[in-house]
Amino acid sequence: MKVAVIQSEWIENIEEALERAYRAVRDIAQYGHVDFVCFPEFFLGPPWYMPGQGELKGVTDTVIPGPITDEFCELARSVGTHIVLGSLVENMTDGMYRNSSLLINPTGHIAGNAVKAHAFGNEMVLCCQADSLETFDTGLGRIGVAVCSDFWIPEVIRVFALAHARIIFVPGGTLIQNQSLMVNALSTAAYMNGVYLVYASSVGRVQGRRGERKVEVRFAGTSLVADPNGTVIARAGSDGTQTLLVDLDLERLNDCDARSWIAQRRPQAYQPLLDPYVGIRRDLTAELQMNIGAPSMSDTREVPEMGGRRKK
Repeated sequence: MKVAVIQSEWIENIEEALERAYRAVRDIAQYGHVDFVCFPEFFLGPPWYMPGQGELKGVTDTVIPGPITDEFCELARSVGTHIVLGSLVENMTDGMYRNSSLLINPTGHIAGNAVKAHAFGNEMVLCCQADSLETFDTGLGRIGVAVCSDFWIPEVIRVFALAHARIIFVPGGTLIQNQSLMVNALSTAAYMNGVYLVYASSVGRVQGRRGERKVEVRFAGTSLVADPNGTVIARAGSDGTQTLLVDLDLERLNDCDARSWIAQRRPQAYQPLLDPYVGIRRDLTAELQMNIGAPSMSDTREVPEMGGRRKK
């Protein structure tokens, strides 16, 4: 099986960002058949709710399905590949938003929508989060999609592995301060769960204010693929755009160490995993019940209004 990992760069012009994305897929096809193409989280550019990006409201968010997804469906059909469409800020009809990663199949249809389940930063008040974790069957086996910070919750990758996902795609963004930790965490998760992890990150930065504080968020690429033995078999640099073309040997899934210890699990001993977590010296349960808590997909809270321009 062959996968392509696209490490893209945030730019100000969304039309140019779209054209670069289309061109990247077409260029990959020139090297022969690729089974999966994976984009990073927010591959069109920073979401409007990041610091200093309010003017992008209505620009980098979109409806699903819509004109943008229709174009990628046609692209997947013409090239004959699956596309894990990084993530898009999905503008829903009820005024809520979701951070959504689409799986598009080679026939040009949306085969799944992996909604981010663990909100990060401003997503905690602006985006509703998934209440369940789904895997998706393809003609090449079952896959999972963990959107960025979903990966940092160990249970997510384990749930996908228990559902017999063979490859887990992680559209994300490597924060510069987490770069070395990210590489180690991805390879460890692949090893502990006996799966391939395919991680796609953007490069770029945004600047703005968070309250009275000036902040800069910088992403440092380092897209990679880790095999079921925890070996990083391909890795991109931390600067600039890059595409990784990687052959996956699915036979490695059958003889990796994780297969034996996953079979020895004793779920009856893990009841505390279902209990609310209260941190040391902090009542996190109470905090999550306050307004900073992320809404779930069943919530009906109104999204705060922020200034911005609509895409023409």
